[in-house]
Amino acid sequence: MTKKVTITLEENLIDELCVIATETGKKKTQVIREALQDYFDVQAVTKTVHDYKMGNLETISHQNVRASFGL
Repeated sequence: MTKKVTITLEENLIDELCVIATETGKKKTQVIREALQDYFDVQAVTKTVHDYKMGNLETISHQNVRASFGL
């Protein structure tokens, strides 16, 4: 399901958006959607790395991973 959202962007971002959309043959909406998804992915990885460094994640040895898959 999709919903319509209205955003306000600086003129230079809109210009860049138009260039990228034209160069890639994609709609501006698709470029924005992909950019947001990339941003969310980076944020998720950044949070995971931070949690790992803070000791908030359980680590599993390579040997235990292999064993859990019966390898």
